[in-house]
Amino acid sequence: MTYSIFVSHGWHDRWVARQMARSISDAGGAPFIDIFDIKKGDRIEERVRTGIEHCAELVALLTPWSVGRNWVWTEVAAAWALKKRFVGVTYGVTIEEIERNHGGMACLGPTNVVALDDFDAYIRELAERIHSGDRE
Repeated sequence: MTYSIFVSHGWHDRWVARQMARSISDAGGAPFIDIFDIKKGDRIEERVRTGIEHCAELVALLTPWSVGRNWVWTEVAAAWALKKRFVGVTYGVTIEEIERNHGGMACLGPTNVVALDDFDAYIRELAERIHSGDRE
């Protein structure tokens, strides 16, 4: 069974998001990322909704550019509402700055946020979940 991880990010961060997707794939996961999985002519909102519905978890790249993007927060909120595992990956912004400057963290908290410098730790945990069959 495929273990899909939805990679949420802002357009300006697509290079970093691609590297994250590559690490997820190397760990045995199947990344869903718009730049690979949404084709010309697809209804973006439908592909995003389906991607989140079918993913095991969501990883959101939170940067100074992406935290102002409605789609990123919509995707995080959808994962939260569907009781999916989700992790925010910060780069160039802290959760305290998100709280102070962007109206709050909503469903994000210290237990589900990791700095990009520590993304490898997330990948190790992800690989353990994938290989153990743990879907929680």
